[in-house]
Amino acid sequence: MNNFKSRLLHIHYCCYGNYRTVFNLYRFDPTLKAPYSMTIWDLINHCRFSKKQAETFKKLLDQVNCEKLLMEYDKRGIKFLTIFDNDYPPLLKAIFDPPYVLYFQGNKQLLNHPNYLSVVGTRHPSEYIKPELEQILLPIIKKNIVIVSGLALGIDKMAHELSIAHGGSTIAVLAYGLYSIYPKSNEELFHMIRQNHLLLTEYPPYIRPQKWQFPERNRLISGLSKATFVVEATEKSGSLITGDLALQQNREVFALPGRISNKESKGTNLLIQEGAKMILHPNDIMEEYFLS
Repeated sequence: MNNFKSRLLHIHYCCYGNYRTVFNLYRFDPTLKAPYSMTIWDLINHCRFSKKQAETFKKLLDQVNCEKLLMEYDKRGIKFLTIFDNDYPPLLKAIFDPPYVLYFQGNKQLLNHPNYLSVVGTRHPSEYIKPELEQILLPIIKKNIVIVSGLALGIDKMAHELSIAHGGSTIAVLAYGLYSIYPKSNEELFHMIRQNHLLLTEYPPYIRPQKWQFPERNRLISGLSKATFVVEATEKSGSLITGDLALQQNREVFALPGRISNKESKGTNLLIQEGAKMILHPNDIMEEYFLS
């Protein structure tokens, strides 16, 4: 491996895209040449690997051919960016723990758009939320603000579909690799976004959906945007985690108020009580982008 970018991609693949592993290896040797000569005990002692992790990593490092990997990605239309590339999304690069590698399919130009709005919420929205979401988001979409969400059921799906249906642009940030589609009921939407918008993930393509990856992915949803709009969320939900991450990343948090008797609104009402900006009109969001 005589090319730094190839080494990074190869190492990223062989450690399952684990941010902390790549960080520890890069901190130990910024050229990323050392991992190819390190023993299992070197990895354990110097880079915080467990014995099992070190054994698996060394085995994959020997078995996986990076040239064949690149050919496979090209065949499947999978592109990638590293944190060292000039066109890596600048807002994402500024977070505490940005991914070293991003994989994507679709319109790469969306990665360098000036304005994004992350939209998150429950997978089980209330019956009245769709018209309210349309009322808020349609003017936002018409102002050419890219809608970022997570391709989950419920609010995520509504946000992506509204953007597509009304001539906007959308980015779906996945909690798994690009060889998978989850949930399967979103398959048509997945292909539509891949064709005309953007699918984005920090996980190598072979990584299948696992429960712990979804909250980890949420930092990318909030990190891409200057603001996160929480539409409906229960008191303990992934959407509130995303809102908390946005605050930690020094980003704006917006929340749609709801009925106090509605469990899907308890989280958003709590966010407002704690200082999130209450959204009652599209201009409440657009003024933050100086577009109202």
